[in-house]
Amino acid sequence: MDTSTDFSLFPITTTINSKGHLSIAGHDLADLAATYGTPLYIYDGATIRAQLDRLKTLFKHYYSGEAMVAYASKAYFSRSFAARLAALGTGSDVVGLGEIHVAQSAGFPASVIHLHGNNKTGAELQAALDWNIQAIVVDSLDEMAYLETLAARRMQVARIWLRITPDLNVNTHPHIETSHSDSKFGLHIQNGEAAEAIQRALASPWLNLTGLHTHLGSQIFEAEPYRQAIEMLFEVAAANHYTPQEISPGGGWGVRYTDADPIDDAEPWVKTVAETVQESCARYGWQIPRLVLEPGRWLAARAGVALYSVGTQKTTPAGTHIVAIDGGLADNPRVALYQAHYTARVVQRAAAPPTEKMRLVGKFCESGDVLIPEIVLPPVERGDLLATPAAGAYQLSMASNYNLAARPAALWLEDSEVEVMQCCEQPDQPGWWVYSGQKP
Repeated sequence: MDTSTDFSLFPITTTINSKGHLSIAGHDLADLAATYGTPLYIYDGATIRAQLDRLKTLFKHYYSGEAMVAYASKAYFSRSFAARLAALGTGSDVVGLGEIHVAQSAGFPASVIHLHGNNKTGAELQAALDWNIQAIVVDSLDEMAYLETLAARRMQVARIWLRITPDLNVNTHPHIETSHSDSKFGLHIQNGEAAEAIQRALASPWLNLTGLHTHLGSQIFEAEPYRQAIEMLFEVAAANHYTPQEISPGGGWGVRYTDADPIDDAEPWVKTVAETVQESCARYGWQIPRLVLEPGRWLAARAGVALYSVGTQKTTPAGTHIVAIDGGLADNPRVALYQAHYTARVVQRAAAPPTEKMRLVGKFCESGDVLIPEIVLPPVERGDLLATPAAGAYQLSMASNYNLAARPAALWLEDSEVEVMQCCEQPDQPGWWVYSGQKP
């Protein structure tokens, strides 16, 4: 099978141009790398819109009530990226003061913002109350008491959801599973916290409980756990005489990183969620609530591509051919954290047959700085460019300055437009890092 033109992991506008180079939204990736340097992250606007349109179409088909998409900002957020999402009519799931301020400055209305986090600070809660967002998602009984005190002091009723942990195990990496009985997140059903939280919220004059939320984790390809979790939310609500106006089963639907990954169309996810909510409402005789899904990775991952330049090559005594790139652990820690799997294409010879087995490693001083442990590519030379697909989520947002590396630039691509959403940091500029302990 000829895989040279299979770009199902790449943005939907990906092609091979007349030079034999990879092109996205009509832009030659080699030209972009020459202009903006590498590592370089690009986002394809058409792919973001297509992913969002797919969810909206599924909502219309399967859900008879109001439904909305709230982007999980932790996947990747910058002011320019956020402004484009706001213009597309999404909501936003934010965690922390920084994401609150970016969402606010990007033009999101307060009515589509939800604040998450297992240890929200006073400043974060105050900012959410000041902005009067749709919901502060209460994560613990302790946080509920703290928020109630803040709200009473301000003489302001706080709109809240409760994050309920259903104590379910799902099939994903342990570091991105959030719904098990030993999770740090949420109000657990098993120990009675969820029931107590509902009762306390309903009894409080300073808390307006508008909805229930849960989140199972990330990279989930099975819809059944969502059904189980939603049914458990309805059961605990009914047992405590509470009818939610809003229900959110979070996000977490998986995406493909390699050809070996399962199909990632969102239909099984949306269909199962929508049907379970509606069936549960019919069972209890409740009105259908507003349904809120919080995809981050599923909206952003495929739209993003990371570009790297090839540097040093060597062969180990064990016979492994090592090819080093100019990025790695500092811009993409997912391989080290989650044993994530990736693939890559040679930008300048996009249709060339793969003939050489190699290991792609980063440039940082860690043995674990390996991007792809084994891949077969066309032979590469110093200066060649490698494009890694499905790079739009949880890479730049988790990037660091390890070894004082500069975090790379990020571009938004349209057919006739290149927007710099995030400039490459410049470590040679004054005030970049000061180790003396003195104020810069």
